[in-house]
Amino acid sequence: MGYQDDYVMRTISDLVRAIARLALGKNEIRYELPASEAEYTGADRLYDRLKALISEGEINEAENILLEELDETDMDYLELALTFYMDLNALDDDTLYTANYSREEIVDGINSVAAQFGISGFEHFVDTTLV
Repeated sequence: MGYQDDYVMRTISDLVRAIARLALGKNEIRYELPASEAEYTGADRLYDRLKALISEGEINEAENILLEELDETDMDYLELALTFYMDLNALDDDTLYTANYSREEIVDGINSVAAQFGISGFEHFVDTTLV
């Protein structure tokens, strides 16, 4: 991984942290699942499904499901979505390429989800010409 790729990954992480601070009052973002599936909420079940799809390389399908099932009235879903994109950002470029996905799509997804929760102003936070 080159310097440019590392810079873009860090900038994406900074974008997520900025949105999390603004909307959730958190400096770090990590959606945590309960220890027992019996305690899962709808958001928990969704995140568990998304994680499984990511591990299978079905990133586009996972994102489609996320966007279809996103509940803009529940801030847990914002945290879930931001964690989803951070999980994608942690993948190496080869994995993203194989899944026909890009870091630019990660940035677009973050901004799209943020907009659905009424958060804007971050659209130019990441220079996607470097992606």
